[in-house]
Amino acid sequence: MSDLVLVTRERGVGTITLNRPDKMNAVDGVMRKAMAAAVKDMATDASVRVIVLTGAGRAFCAGGDIEHMKRLVKEKDWTAGKALVETGRTMVTAIRKSAKPVIASVNGAAAGGGANLALACDIRIASDKATIGQTFNRIGLVPDWGGSYSCPASSGRPRRWS
Repeated sequence: MSDLVLVTRERGVGTITLNRPDKMNAVDGVMRKAMAAAVKDMATDASVRVIVLTGAGRAFCAGGDIEHMKRLVKEKDWTAGKALVETGRTMVTAIRKSAKPVIASVNGAAAGGGANLALACDIRIASDKATIGQTFNRIGLVPDWGGSYSCPASSGRPRRWS
């Protein structure tokens, strides 16, 4: 695993901590791969009964690392850009496919992809410092990491009044 993603196991609880507190746990390509691998590893570990996903420092996850994405566009590295998006899909799919419950422990900002990462989990527990926002429109993007599905699905169906 990468030092950007910390993994611990204790008494049946597997904890995955996003560890880029200086970047509010914004996810780059290396971190996405490590996160997906950590979830898949915990999902198949018989000693783990529940998986907790959290962030180090003052944020849960600020979503994708915009500086990293800008660099890929500037360098016209479309292959790395596509891989970045694909790894994000893989990460969220690993959470959704886990037979074990995955809990998002939202300790601070969960923005953009970070909000969708929390939404992909089975349960979300938020501290009084937590903020959750779909912030894609601020930078001209559409939701990724399954947000277009997870946001309405986690809200439930609207009540019909007659």
